[in-house]
Amino acid sequence: MSNWTYFQAQRWASSFLKKLNRDPNAPRFVLMMIHGWSDADLLMHNREIMSDDEKQRYQAAILRIAKDEPTQYVVGKAPFFGRTFVVNSDVLIPEVETEDLIEWVLAEMPEKKPLKVLDLGTGSGVIGITLALERPRWQVTLSDISASALRVATANQRLHGTNLRQVTSDLFAELTGERFDLIVTNPPYVSPNALDVIDPAVVKYEPPLALFASENGLGFYHRLFHEIDAHLNPDGVLFGETGYDQEESIQRLFYRLQPTATIQTKHDLADRMRMIKAWNFDK
Repeated sequence: MSNWTYFQAQRWASSFLKKLNRDPNAPRFVLMMIHGWSDADLLMHNREIMSDDEKQRYQAAILRIAKDEPTQYVVGKAPFFGRTFVVNSDVLIPEVETEDLIEWVLAEMPEKKPLKVLDLGTGSGVIGITLALERPRWQVTLSDISASALRVATANQRLHGTNLRQVTSDLFAELTGERFDLIVTNPPYVSPNALDVIDPAVVKYEPPLALFASENGLGFYHRLFHEIDAHLNPDGVLFGETGYDQEESIQRLFYRLQPTATIQTKHDLADRMRMIKAWNFDK
């Protein structure tokens, strides 16, 4: 087919990917992300002819998706909390569970108080930037052990007009003596022994440093729970994302390291534990 409409391009891509059991929504997602279109915009453009250059780029994108590369990495963008963020293989692709974590933080923490906030292990910056945009009075710091990840966060700050402090740090190593009212984290929490239950595309393309943790996925939280009381202000609170199968193990670890503090777990819509809130740490 020499002259494709956008509709015909999607029809070809959907048929091609369907034969390979790939995501049937990928073809429309690619067009929407590349052009910044909504569903309605895509419908309006369906009958327009693609340029030869765009046709070639679209085919190349679909071929990459056919080889299991995540669609968000192919287009270099991902939606999150009603906004679009830059992503690449140096950072995790933001997921719905992290949006749920944001919702919980916004619902639980005071809106008008100028909180000092740390997005610990920020990656692409989606958590910290979203909190700063939703709560302009909060003073947010982004930290990550990966300089490459922080470059992505910088790109997203430029995209969304924020000017948040960024720190390259392994946990609190470069934040010595600093305390926060709120720490939010989506850390590595997958056990290296769980490779057989993880999507192969995730293992192949997403950064291992942001995915895997020792101690059956709790190595990062072990260090965090051990050090956090020195980095929270009185009445400070920790929110974090966790693995769905860690509800009992993370609470046991928490109370072993912080016996006088309090932890609360929260389930997602599928009734799987995915988040924690912790407070009452010793100072």
